[in-house]
Amino acid sequence: MGEAAGRDKDLEAVFQKNGLSSVCFLLPQVSDTENILGIVHAETIKVSVEVYDVNLNINMPEGPDGSVEFGTINVFDNKKEVLSLKNKGLYDIEYSFKLTTGGAKKGNLDSQFTVQPQRGVLKASKPPVKVEILFHPKTEMCLKSKPILLCQVFDPQVGKGGETVATIPVRVSAKAVYSKYSIEPASPIDFGVMLKGTKKTQVLIVENKGALNFKFVIHRAPPVQSSQQEESAPSVREKPRSTQAQLTVGMFTVSPCSGSVGPWSKQNITVDCNAGAEGKCEEQLYIDISSRDPKDNPLGIPFTLTAESCFPALVEDVTSIFEQYPIHSNVDLHQTLQSVQGNGVFIRDDNKFIFTKVPVGQQATAHFKISNGTSLPCDVVLSIKATPEEPDNLISNIFKLDPVEMSIPGLSHAFATVTFTPEQKEEYQCTFTASLVIPKSSSVNTKPQELTFTISGEGHVPQLTVECPGLRSKRGNPVLRFRRLLLGDSQKLPLVLRNNGVIPVQFAVRFVDYQGIFFIKGRMSAIRAVRIPDMEEDSTGKAKKPYLLLEPGQAAEFDLFFKPTLAQRLERKIHVELSGNSDFDIEVVGEGYDDDFTLDNLPGLAEDSQESNAEGILEDDIIEAVRVNHVEFGDCAVKELCDKTFTVTNRSKEEAMRFEWPADASFQFSPKVGHLRPGCAKDIRVTFKSNVPVTFKRHSVNCKVVKIKYQLPPEKVCDWDDRLRTEEWEDTTERLPGARWPLKRRVVKTVPEPPHTVLEESSREVELFLSAQVDYAEFKLDTVKVQLKKTELFQTDISTFQMSNTGNVALKYSWEVNLEEERPRKCSGKPFSTTLMRYFLSSETVDYWFKQQRARRVSWATSLEFSRPQSTVPSRRCSKQLSHYFKRRSSSLELYPDDIDDPPLFSIEPDCGTIPAGQSQIFHVKFCPMRVGEFKAEILCSIPNLKPSQKSPRVFVMGEGCSPTADPKYLMLLRKSETQSSKPKKKVQRPSKRE
Repeated sequence: MGEAAGRDKDLEAVFQKNGLSSVCFLLPQVSDTENILGIVHAETIKVSVEVYDVNLNINMPEGPDGSVEFGTINVFDNKKEVLSLKNKGLYDIEYSFKLTTGGAKKGNLDSQFTVQPQRGVLKASKPPVKVEILFHPKTEMCLKSKPILLCQVFDPQVGKGGETVATIPVRVSAKAVYSKYSIEPASPIDFGVMLKGTKKTQVLIVENKGALNFKFVIHRAPPVQSSQQEESAPSVREKPRSTQAQLTVGMFTVSPCSGSVGPWSKQNITVDCNAGAEGKCEEQLYIDISSRDPKDNPLGIPFTLTAESCFPALVEDVTSIFEQYPIHSNVDLHQTLQSVQGNGVFIRDDNKFIFTKVPVGQQATAHFKISNGTSLPCDVVLSIKATPEEPDNLISNIFKLDPVEMSIPGLSHAFATVTFTPEQKEEYQCTFTASLVIPKSSSVNTKPQELTFTISGEGHVPQLTVECPGLRSKRGNPVLRFRRLLLGDSQKLPLVLRNNGVIPVQFAVRFVDYQGIFFIKGRMSAIRAVRIPDMEEDSTGKAKKPYLLLEPGQAAEFDLFFKPTLAQRLERKIHVELSGNSDFDIEVVGEGYDDDFTLDNLPGLAEDSQESNAEGILEDDIIEAVRVNHVEFGDCAVKELCDKTFTVTNRSKEEAMRFEWPADASFQFSPKVGHLRPGCAKDIRVTFKSNVPVTFKRHSVNCKVVKIKYQLPPEKVCDWDDRLRTEEWEDTTERLPGARWPLKRRVVKTVPEPPHTVLEESSREVELFLSAQVDYAEFKLDTVKVQLKKTELFQTDISTFQMSNTGNVALKYSWEVNLEEERPRKCSGKPFSTTLMRYFLSSETVDYWFKQQRARRVSWATSLEFSRPQSTVPSRRCSKQLSHYFKRRSSSLELYPDDIDDPPLFSIEPDCGTIPAGQSQIFHVKFCPMRVGEFKAEILCSIPNLKPSQKSPRVFVMGEGCSPTADPKYLMLLRKSETQSSKPKKKVQRPSKRE
């Protein structure tokens, strides 16, 4: 090689080690570049080389695969392994550890492992150096023989900073895991419903499903931590809090409260629930398990304990117990039992259940709902006992109970069935008791709950009564009495059968009259035909006439017709059959007759019909038909002329008849004597008058009747009676001066009776009965003064009083109101309706009218009130006053039309009528003020037929009218309107002359 002059040249010798030390010489020769001079200089350089080996011994705890084995630890735990480094070489060396992923793909391992010291010098022939490797995982990871740790060896003698002479990989095996666990059963742990005073136990199992131990702590509330404590939670979790052996919260006791669970092991935690105070109990507890995932319930694993402590209780609400039956109070109990539907009713006030409408011998069933008011099952013992005043054997066959014991699930119910079978028509009672059974497991000492009420029932029999007719025979049977009827005539009588009991009645009416003289027909009524199972059959196998059904209170109405065809007395029986083998008869009596002289259209015919339906007992063994020969005058006033009219009829086709009524001091007949041609009739008027009180009851009068034959041909004989008169003008002895004929006078003469012959053995007497009640009217008032309440204008107040008829005859009355006095106030000087008046008139005109007419206003207003049609019998005095008013005050009425439409100040209802003997009438007095003031009136009653010494009744009424109450705004508007209305809007020219 060549080199320019004055320059240096470095020579480099490369030694290839072969494991042996050696010495060699270098012979560098110097010559010119063209080698002209040849070698001009030669030098011998001795080179010696020492070959040595870096001998580093790493002693480490090796696993099966030759790696540093950390094993398995919990996340956030740490584990340390120690490497022993020894320099077995001749010279000092340096080492340095470096973490690398080593293909593990675990991210940054610097946060998982720490090497201490990480770098150092190993002196030759010195003791080994300890290097600690700390494994402190922050998350789950798994390394299996991974070369994540590199040990670099440096020769400090070579170069600056040493030369890396070796890189030794260290394989590491490590696994970090969280604590794995399971808790069974899952939250919440529900003990359900427990009987108060009892204890129940459940087991909570904490299972370790990992390879490492973990510790647990059970606490009530999560710990209160600061932010720094939360950041250092892993260190806290490493050491769970130690607590007492058991934890008691509410009804629950948990033990043990802390402990350690080995790998794949279980820990049983006992939870006891002691049911205390009634009610629901819910407690929240937390289980803290060490080394678990921090995201897994950082404050602790919550689990809930729930339980409900209760004591068995029955529902005492009667609306629930008797939900199938109506519930009533004991007010008007009889009406309630009559109208209630179904077979039972509960009376709240008496705490009594009553069986209703139960026939004797039949069974009625009642169901009572026994409800469990709690969620806990309960046992109930049922019983029925006789009331203290009755022996038990009396009801043993009357009341039956099923079941006598029952188990009711929680919040459920069961029904107790009581049957009632009355043996006789009497009332039975017992006491029903439902007793709650307290379980022996309960430590509560209390009296068992009992539901107690009375059960009563009465046996009923069908009560079908004959409401019409009311007559009874000597044998006690109802009797239908028809009138004596002419052949061919007919009469209808009602037959009413009513169910007066409380149970439905099934019955049948059997009535057969083969002669067709009597026949029965049903009316439209509350009745329906039903078939019953035990219906009888006739000989042909066909069912007989079906039974009829009557509900309680209903009536079956029939019409019985009688049409005689023969002159004879007839008796029949209507047979009424009741279901239950009971029946009764109704006797029917009628009589047909044939007569040629009859009394018809008697005014007492309706009374005779009532006599047929009258109530009473007939004492005769043989019952006669009702004879229609009675004239009833009824109630008559003293000195009052009363009259009645009836008809006599000659039913003979060929023979004339003559009748003659006797002369009677009290009763007068007109005509008294007369003839009746064949097939003709004549009206008879009978009058009656008495000056003193007297009573006639079936006063007998006989009419003499004979058959006659006229001496002249019948066509030449007129119809005659003693009322016939003729008028003739006869000459008198007087003569007017200068007259050619005498004066005449009218003469009324009785028409003589036509000549006739009385037929032999044709004379007979026809009896007629007359009845009348003559007496003075008598009355009694319960008050003579009526004070009405203070009443606002245009409002009405009503008060009542009573008048009784204490006499023997009907009392006729008619009321009249006389306004006596008005005491006006400051605001009552004018009518209330001033607005309409001032609309047409000026204020001066209105004020002037009030000053002039105020004194007379009361009188004409009173007359106007009385003029209204309050009574069917108007007062003559009121009519005169009204007429006088319209004549004199027509102009005033025209100016004030609003006063005419005002209602009367005082009125009475009813204002007229009749009060039957022995009865009373309530009268309503109305007060309707139109203006403010105090008013007083006298109500006079006109009663004819009073005793001369007795005064007519009168009642004084008093009332006060007041202004209506209103709010201030309304009163202000009212005053404003009155002020505006006081201004004249239309003037009327006042006439120069006043009437």
